[in-house]
Amino acid sequence: MKESRYSPIWQNPFTLFICFLLVVSFRFNRNDLVIKRPLNDAAYYIANVQMHRGETPAYRYKGPFNERILVTLVAAVLPFEPLTAINLSNIIFLVIALLFLSKTLQTFQLPGRFHWLGMYLFVFSFPTFYYSTIGYTDPGVLAMLFMGAYALFANKYGLFLWAVALGTLAKEGIVVLFPVVVTYALCRENYRWLGIAVVSLLLFLSLTFLIKSWVSEGGNRPFYWKPLPNRVQFNLARPNFYLSTLLGLGVPWLLCVVLFIKNFRSVLNHWKEDAPLWVGTLFSFLPWLYMIFSAFPDGRIFWVSYCFPISLAMVWSDRYGLPFLKTT
Repeated sequence: MKESRYSPIWQNPFTLFICFLLVVSFRFNRNDLVIKRPLNDAAYYIANVQMHRGETPAYRYKGPFNERILVTLVAAVLPFEPLTAINLSNIIFLVIALLFLSKTLQTFQLPGRFHWLGMYLFVFSFPTFYYSTIGYTDPGVLAMLFMGAYALFANKYGLFLWAVALGTLAKEGIVVLFPVVVTYALCRENYRWLGIAVVSLLLFLSLTFLIKSWVSEGGNRPFYWKPLPNRVQFNLARPNFYLSTLLGLGVPWLLCVVLFIKNFRSVLNHWKEDAPLWVGTLFSFLPWLYMIFSAFPDGRIFWVSYCFPISLAMVWSDRYGLPFLKTT
């Protein structure tokens, strides 16, 4: 379908970027306006930055937080106090994520309105507002997941390996890419990607080992979340568990569910074509399920792999239409 020569103002990179800056600025440096909350995990990342700078950490330095070094290494070279440097680094990585989300949506040859709608779904999401600039480091792995998704759908093998390598430095959540690449290889009958999957898995394991060796705590026992018998009951009794999960799933997931139900037969007829996006969307549930037994799950779990439900929702929207959008 031929696009209009003159695009609406919202279909403009400058407009999108201004909206993005407004959204991420509300909670910059954990600005809670009325209620001030503790640093929580941000304290460990502040300690990481201080260690990279050769300073004495103000907070405890321990695993697995000290193994997530991509964002904190970038933050360490910025001339700002650690929390500000971390959050500026997060903004940089989120801009990278936006660029690769745009390129990923372009690989599906979507009309302009669905391309831009997908971008705004990411910008105007609760996780982008709530988690982007509070001193956590999820934007690092998020950017690498978005990069890896683009590399896969654009058949850029070298870029995919870079995404895995940098994503391993960012956070263990990069493993979401592995089932996606295997599914892509099988469904698209591009078996070269199976070899890339093996190489990328070996790369992930090797880098993980090197990072763990490099950030050794001198015999101090690192902290890891482990399944506990009473953790499920505790989480199910927390109102925040349900609220953060629903807000984390957000509009991208809602659109996927609505379009799936309304177009069930046709969706199943195209399952092989859409399978990589299905897998990327659904596999984000696995760490969420694990955290129900071991930790305190929140919306960040789904946010880092938003490129998959956003892409799936836009592909289905283009294919089946949305009632609130003009089709002309």
